[in-house]
Amino acid sequence: MPMRIKCIAIILLISCLSGGLYAQAKRAQQERFRLIHADKLFMNKMENEQILELSGNVHFFYGDTEFRSARALIFDVKKIARLYGNVSVSNDSLSLTADTLAYYRIPELMNMGGKVRAVHKNKTGDYRWIRSDFANYDRKADVLTTWSRVSAYDYQEHAYAWCGYAQWNRSTGYALMLEDPRLQAGRSDSLYVKADKMEFFDTERKLIATFNVEVYSRDYRANSDFLIYFMEEDKAVFTGEPHFASDYADARAKEFHLFFSERKLSRAELIDSCRVDFSEEKLGEKRNNVKADLISMQFENDQIRQFTAEGSVDYVFTQDATDKRDFFVNSATGYYLQATFNEDSKLTSMQMKNNIKGKYVFQDRK
Repeated sequence: MPMRIKCIAIILLISCLSGGLYAQAKRAQQERFRLIHADKLFMNKMENEQILELSGNVHFFYGDTEFRSARALIFDVKKIARLYGNVSVSNDSLSLTADTLAYYRIPELMNMGGKVRAVHKNKTGDYRWIRSDFANYDRKADVLTTWSRVSAYDYQEHAYAWCGYAQWNRSTGYALMLEDPRLQAGRSDSLYVKADKMEFFDTERKLIATFNVEVYSRDYRANSDFLIYFMEEDKAVFTGEPHFASDYADARAKEFHLFFSERKLSRAELIDSCRVDFSEEKLGEKRNNVKADLISMQFENDQIRQFTAEGSVDYVFTQDATDKRDFFVNSATGYYLQATFNEDSKLTSMQMKNNIKGKYVFQDRK
């Protein structure tokens, strides 16, 4: 064998051995047990197992992970630690508390039960917490799974969430909520979402809700099969025959785009097969309607101020008689319609463009 090939082979062998030795050293460091304090300590042996029993202000480390509890059993051969009473675990930016915890050192898995609470804090001071009856934490994959009476809070989004089952992959920033997931974003009078399934993507800062989606606020309601909420843009996209309802209007379309300002609705865009039924009075009969291919509505203080309709527009508007205006019914078709409303939600102007066909029906005053 030429000398050069021999040298390459030796270098590769040394690299493999070094890599293997490094992995073994790292694994040994992670499994290294350091007892800091315990009021009482007992050492027992059962067959081939050596059990260290600790009680009273128990405090120890496994590698970089810190454990505290009222009582603990350390199984040396099985490499299992069982902790009981006021359990707390700290590692990096994640801290865990529970009534009981079992730590399996080889797969680096923690099973927790009873008043489980996980808190994540970053360097900027933002934090999130999750509570549940049961949980497990895969330390190696950095995945936290919780179930039974799950609740959560995100400080940055000022958002609360509830469900029966949740999984959070801290390494990828992906979170999944199942079993009646519900989300409240902002104050109690702000956005409230429920669905069959919710997914959160931290990197893209978006929420996806799937099937039987319902969205509520103090002033409107919306439902659909599918919702994507973009947090950076404060924008919600509804698909799957969405329906929107408020005290002033009902709307349907193939797709909705809702835009918010400080979590309050500021603009709505309806796309394809749009229909809006509306009233000038709060909780009044919605006997006015507009149909079009595209409808855009502007809101202020949760009331419609303007809307435009484009493409195959068909509308009917009824104006009741008052001391200042006559009764009339106006219906027309065209390709463009724009209407504006005042602070009392009364129609102030309406104009149409392009291929207009319509009629007015007046009623004489007596």
